[in-house]
Amino acid sequence: MNRAMRLETLVTRLIANLLVGLIVLGWTLSAHAVRYGASFNQAEWRLELSPFECRMWQPVPSFGDAVFSNKAGESQSFYLEPVSRAMKAGRASLMATAPLWDESRSSVDMGTVEVNDTGKPVILGEQRAYQLLNELYDGMSPAFVRPSWYQDNESVELQLSSVNFRKAYGQYRDCLASLLPVNFEQINRSRVHFITAKFELTRDAKTQLDDVVRYVKADSSVTGFYIDGHTDSIGRRLYNLELSKQRAEAVTKYLVSNGVDEAMITTRYHGERYPVIDNSSAKNRYANRRVTLRLERGDL
Repeated sequence: MNRAMRLETLVTRLIANLLVGLIVLGWTLSAHAVRYGASFNQAEWRLELSPFECRMWQPVPSFGDAVFSNKAGESQSFYLEPVSRAMKAGRASLMATAPLWDESRSSVDMGTVEVNDTGKPVILGEQRAYQLLNELYDGMSPAFVRPSWYQDNESVELQLSSVNFRKAYGQYRDCLASLLPVNFEQINRSRVHFITAKFELTRDAKTQLDDVVRYVKADSSVTGFYIDGHTDSIGRRLYNLELSKQRAEAVTKYLVSNGVDEAMITTRYHGERYPVIDNSSAKNRYANRRVTLRLERGDL
């Protein structure tokens, strides 16, 4: 009897595995469910790796791409990029299923995620992205399920495959460790601030400029700098003009001493002439005691 029961259980599991296998192939098993996913032989994880951005994605046949991305100076994200609209806007369920060959593991309910009507219908922040990465690394297959946008009684299921994931993920993690601390948008038009009546660079200012130097050395498209010195309104105008010059020159000198080509830099100074805010408070005056850096780029 026990043997018969074991046989029945085995047959039932084989049938269930066959159905899941068909799901992974992206086949439609009924008129009420459209399922997308790469088969065992199709599954691949592609990479684009640089100091500016790390991207790892899985092409999903007939659907589009499932992408992990981390840009320099930003947090990691995950998003879906379909070739055409598939899911209805709202909340999609997210479930990680065990691989067919591991009978000891159960599916993991990962809650719900927001689906929108844009070209990236699912966008997840750093925490949820890492949850997906951990499930994939553990051999699980996360699946998004949501009604289709064109018919409420028809669902769309997108399943990611963990096949070939670990090797790609190792390279992706190496890239994350090598990302620049900032991106172009973060350092372009940045500001370095100063103590009252001083032109010496603070420790924070040097750290900020170190990030600029590191970025510029990595990005050959940067062709020039404009360095502009400013002061608050405390003191005589001529004194402030000279102080703004000293501040601008201090920034220029620091950049050059750390490897930036001096020929790329245009240094200017303006005294108290161009405040970013009125000088009515200590906080406002601090904002005006600054050197601004503006970067120029050539053709990308």
